[in-house]
This record gives sequence, C-alpha cells and structure tokens, in this order.
Amino acid sequence: MMIYAYWAIAFLVGILFFRKDIMTFNREFDTRRILLLVASLVVVAINAWVYSHSTTDGGRDLDPLTVMVFSIGNGIAETFMFYALFRLGTTLAGRITQNPWALFISGFLFFMIYSGLIHGLFWINILPEHVVQTSPYKPFFMPVQMLIACSWALSFFWYRDLRSVIFLHALVDLTMVCNVRFSLFN
Repeated sequence: MMIYAYWAIAFLVGILFFRKDIMTFNREFDTRRILLLVASLVVVAINAWVYSHSTTDGGRDLDPLTVMVFSIGNGIAETFMFYALFRLGTTLAGRITQNPWALFISGFLFFMIYSGLIHGLFWINILPEHVVQTSPYKPFFMPVQMLIACSWALSFFWYRDLRSVIFLHALVDLTMVCNVRFSLFN
C-alpha cells in the first residue's frame, strides 16, 4: 500500500507542476540532445549490467504483472518527484542568481538529496533483501547512479524532457524488478 500511496502523491505532483511539460514536447533534437540521449542509454545499459551482477532475487519467482506495473508506474512517478525537487532547487537558487551553472547545481543537489532519502528511507524498507554485499561490481553501483542522475537532470534542465527520462527510468526499474523479483500484489 505504501508504494501505491507514494505513486498517488507523485502523480498528483506531476499533474500540478508538470501539466505544461506533459502536454507539450520539446521537438529540438540538436547534436547535444542526441548525444545526451545516447549517453543516457549507454549509462542505463551499464547500470543494468552492474545491477544484475550485484543483486540477488533470493529465489523469488518473477511476477510479470509486477514487472509491467512497477516499471511503468514507478518510472512515471519517481520522474515527477525527482523533477519536482530539481525544480524546487532551481527556483530557490533563482532567487539569488540567474547563473545557469548555479541553477543546475542547486537543482541537481535537491534531486540527489531527495533520491538518497527516498531510496534510503523508503525503498530499502519496502524491497526484500537483494544486494550481494560481496559482489565485485557493487562499488560501481553509486558512480553509475550518479551518471544516470546527471544525464536525467541535464535532460530536464536543457530540454524540459520528461518523456525520454520516464522511458529511461522505466528501463532502470525494469532491470531492478527483474533482478529483485518481488510482487506488488501479495
């Protein structure tokens, strides 16, 4: 129930704060954006490899309905929440400066703080034990997560691109749910 409550709040946040971004799509696909999307896909693929080599399913069965619902639902919900905090950071910094680097860094810090808190205080308590502490790939997990967060933050900062990041986030969640193998319906 906690996951559904979190998603409900996140969807409300998305509708309230990102209505314009949901209804419109930035059609500018310059070289920088294309390279950012390609780099994001590469980082998500690296994440899938690192994640699948540093986690265990604990012998749990794969629940195809959970795979579908969680990948899509969490991909949308958490993207809304991450960007809401990113926007809060840029708005607060915007009261002091209009320097684009300062705005981005402030938004990114808010994004990262929220990400750390939601994963450390919420998801770690919800999901079954799944981290293989002895995996030689475990040390690569956080650096890869930082690359993911940075590419997603840049996508939003430069292009207000929610859709691509929702898709990429759904891929990350697909990797997670296929490796951890839990059920939303038990």
